[in-house]
Amino acid sequence: MFYETPLQRRALILTSLTHFVNDGVAMVSLSIFPLLLAVFGLAAPQLGVVAAMWNITSVIASPAVGHLSDRLRRNSLLLAAGLAMMGVGVVGTGWSVTAGQIRNLLPLDVYPALVLFAAIGGLGASVCHPIGGTVLSQAYPPGKFGKALGLNGALGSLGRALYPSLVVVLISVLNLAYGVIALGLFGLLPLALIRLYPFEESRDNTPRGASKRSDGMDASEGGRQKGFSLVSSARRSVLVLTTIALLRGTFGQGVTSFLSVFIVQVQQYSFSFGVGVIMMISIILSVPGQVIFGHFSDLHRTASLIVNTAGQALSIIFYLNTLSNPFLAVTFLALFGFFTYSSYPVFLSVVSDAVPAQFLSLSNSIVWGVGILGGNAIGPLIVGLFVGNNLSLLPTIFFILAVVSGLSTSLVLFLPRRSIRE
Repeated sequence: MFYETPLQRRALILTSLTHFVNDGVAMVSLSIFPLLLAVFGLAAPQLGVVAAMWNITSVIASPAVGHLSDRLRRNSLLLAAGLAMMGVGVVGTGWSVTAGQIRNLLPLDVYPALVLFAAIGGLGASVCHPIGGTVLSQAYPPGKFGKALGLNGALGSLGRALYPSLVVVLISVLNLAYGVIALGLFGLLPLALIRLYPFEESRDNTPRGASKRSDGMDASEGGRQKGFSLVSSARRSVLVLTTIALLRGTFGQGVTSFLSVFIVQVQQYSFSFGVGVIMMISIILSVPGQVIFGHFSDLHRTASLIVNTAGQALSIIFYLNTLSNPFLAVTFLALFGFFTYSSYPVFLSVVSDAVPAQFLSLSNSIVWGVGILGGNAIGPLIVGLFVGNNLSLLPTIFFILAVVSGLSTSLVLFLPRRSIRE
């Protein structure tokens, strides 16, 4: 069983629904990039800015969100607020590409409007991963934390896999603008559930089943000295993990942001097949991948980090070298999604071992918010800047980013060998 108590059940279900919406809505604007190129005449650097803005505001807001969580312990309220802002961001994206009377209510051209609402959605997206991880850490003992994160992340990956197809279906039924708006309104469902059934907020941030002394702190002077050394070690761990996350996020989001453009414009697949089918295939394996890596991270934190990051880089390299064979190409693209979108339980499990419990939300926010989301912001900008109007450069840029991300696994040598929980 993935839960044994009512608190675990509520925490897992509601944070997983939030994760489903959070990761799904992040794919909405990326899925309509080919239409923005063809219909509205936006260039690759402009698309890169739109994709990056969602993550730039997340990076800025994440440390503040983590600090508020550690201080206020109002995680239900924070998650609900995040879902509301993501909803505004996606609905606004649809509003940005409307026409006629409704469009006149927004006195901005398409491009600045897309950037504005991406920024608002990004503020909301800064909440889900670090706060969801903290909620689960409070509900689950250390030996089951990775599995809970894995199932939680699997729902996120399912949202990421399904939303591109939903975009295609809703655009076909409603039109571009109202199809996007409908997906934005869907996020109100988990928001309502969280407000109706808020989480039990624990009095401290110590995970259930873990010792309150697990951070190495006690009341004696010697304990304070020991706690200081562990906090110093934790800072080094957070720095190393944030650096790995930043490089991997730059690579992963740089590829993902322009994947729909690459499939439609370079490989010449149709929009409905390329975005609706191939992109879904490229992500769907991460649904079991999150569970697998959640279990693996409970067995060996560092090894799971190495395998996950190196596998992501190698899969896209093999994909680029098998484009002439559609079956192999789609297989390696699916493996890219398997590794790319299975990092959530890996990174947050390592963080949970590396930092004292009272700094967990802040540390999650730095590693995920500044690291992964910071890389997610940089990646599209780099790809868009270097591609310009020459889309044939995409494979070369994807390859370079893959090599840099793969080499970042060597930084695990600087992680402490002993867990703070030990």
